[in-house]
Amino acid sequence: MSPKGELMLKARLACFVVVSSLLSALPALAAGPYVIAASASSAVGPLTRSETLVASGPGPLDRFKVVRLTRTGSHPFNGSLVLLPPLGPSFAFYEQREANGALGSSVAEFFALRGYDVWGYALRMEGIPSGTCEAGVVDCSPMAAWNFDLMVEDITFLRGMIEAARPGGGVVLGGTSLGAMLTLAVANAHPGDYDGAVVWEGSLASDDPVVRTLNQGFCAGLEAQIAAGFTIDGVGTSVFREIARQADIAPQGLTTIPLFPPVFTNHQLLITLLSTPQPGPVSGPLPGYIQLNGDPVADRLTFADEDRLLVNVGFFVNYVPNIMVRDVSCSLAGVDTHLTANLGAFTAPVLGIGGGRAFGPAMDDVLSRFGSTDVTLLQEPEFGHVDHFFSPRHRSFVELPILNFLRRVL
Repeated sequence: MSPKGELMLKARLACFVVVSSLLSALPALAAGPYVIAASASSAVGPLTRSETLVASGPGPLDRFKVVRLTRTGSHPFNGSLVLLPPLGPSFAFYEQREANGALGSSVAEFFALRGYDVWGYALRMEGIPSGTCEAGVVDCSPMAAWNFDLMVEDITFLRGMIEAARPGGGVVLGGTSLGAMLTLAVANAHPGDYDGAVVWEGSLASDDPVVRTLNQGFCAGLEAQIAAGFTIDGVGTSVFREIARQADIAPQGLTTIPLFPPVFTNHQLLITLLSTPQPGPVSGPLPGYIQLNGDPVADRLTFADEDRLLVNVGFFVNYVPNIMVRDVSCSLAGVDTHLTANLGAFTAPVLGIGGGRAFGPAMDDVLSRFGSTDVTLLQEPEFGHVDHFFSPRHRSFVELPILNFLRRVL
């Protein structure tokens, strides 16, 4: 090779090395055919709220929503916070304000007002009216494929949106319940894309043989349902929404819901279901698991604000893909480990928030799988699954610990 040819080859190799290093520093890109279908923004006091509809195919259900809250005008930017949704109320959970409607009283607004870009992922099920699938109004067969891998792809596209809006800015990922599990799955799939993770009341792994055995049964049952063609549940959340509605409008009336004995008043039924272990893939994935601490005899919740709860139930989605629940059960069972096997590659700081009567006792198992040397678990021993959020003191249990974490890692 001539000296000139050698110089050209060296230059090309140097260029390749530089480009490769730059590409490796960028967030992973989603593989799906995602396109922005629609976008709109509105002013919310000193905040700008943007809502973007992302399409991933030609069908009416091939879409999801991204919400963004930012400070309007020129203000210091402290980093981005991605909030992933719980199953029932989806992203509306983080936008629920106090009963007085005060601006800044929602979780999302709290952080946006403090200089963080808040990005939210809304579940694909959000906004599908009850009865739509049963009546054949829309072809709901795509829900059979709405598993964790698909949601990880959606969130990876969202991560690309953040990079386009704030190139090189720090990003922390987090969420509660299903959102905590999605946080684990995303951190597992793309461990270099985030500067921290908040795992709030959720897990996808356990070393406890009792938890594994319980979920092995749930896993096998769900896989059998899916194989038999039962790909979605359109009953569970609808029934719970009706229980809450009757408890609100006629608390002392006897329940008329045929699934339950009419010896319960509407309010007693609500408190009993929330505060008594109800074994099931969603209602009780761990022994002794409860949604909220309460006293069925005294007919009251121990820590939660009931009015705040009833508003939240009104946001619940109408359909749940069984394959999504299958992924949770089979992961906790140890049958399927692909959503957690790579957590050792995630070395950024991790904050865990748990309830002692819900996922909390099992969270050490999954947090120990991270490769980070900076892992903290904040545990409230008497809290059920969602007591942190529904407590009148939720600022102390949720927003302030997360804020302190963000200030430390971003």
